[in-house]
Amino acid sequence: MAIAEVTGSRSLAAAIADVRTRVSDLLDHIPFLEPNLEHSNRQHQKIIDAILRGDADEAYKASQDHLEGTASLLHGFLASPDSSIPDAAPTP
Repeated sequence: MAIAEVTGSRSLAAAIADVRTRVSDLLDHIPFLEPNLEHSNRQHQKIIDAILRGDADEAYKASQDHLEGTASLLHGFLASPDSSIPDAAPTP
C-alpha cells in the first residue's frame, strides 16, 4: 500500500487497497519467517527506489518480480498439507 501511495496516484492507491482487501486472508497466512520478511522488504525498497528515481521500467520489473515471488510463495503454502486456510481462492 505504501508503494502505491508513493506514486501519488489516488486511483492506483484505491486499486491496490481493493486488491489487498480481496487477498488479505491469503497474505495474512504467509508465515512471517525472518528471511521471507527481509526479502520482501528488500523488494519493496527496490520498487520505491525505482519510483523515486523515475525509473518506470525498473519499478515495473521489480514489481513483477515481487508479485511473482509472492504468488509462488502463496501457491506453495496453499498446496501444503499443513495449510489451514479453507476456501483460500480469492474471488475476482
